[in-house]
Amino acid sequence: MHMGKSGGCASAQAEAVARLVSLALRCGVALPEVVRELRGIRCPSPAWEKGGPVLSCPDAVARVLAVCGGLEASPPVRAEAGACPECGSGVTQQEGCLLCSSCGWSKC
Repeated sequence: MHMGKSGGCASAQAEAVARLVSLALRCGVALPEVVRELRGIRCPSPAWEKGGPVLSCPDAVARVLAVCGGLEASPPVRAEAGACPECGSGVTQQEGCLLCSSCGWSKC
């Protein structure tokens, strides 16, 4: 698992999660157990992907493992690139910020 930038705390944590997941699976921990432990972990900056919130890197890993392991179906794909966490409408990027024209939500 690699993040966009090399180095840094977030990259180190993502690598640690990936190594521990790999170790757990190689040691016989059941996939649903790994998914259950990682799912729902929150970070201060959640993202929206395919119509739903991705709460953190560990939550994203849990989602991928669940879909690839056949534990759940892939979420539906939305037409827009990003969705507002408040109302679900499409967001646009303006002056370095994400803005929702429907409800006024913004993130800079």
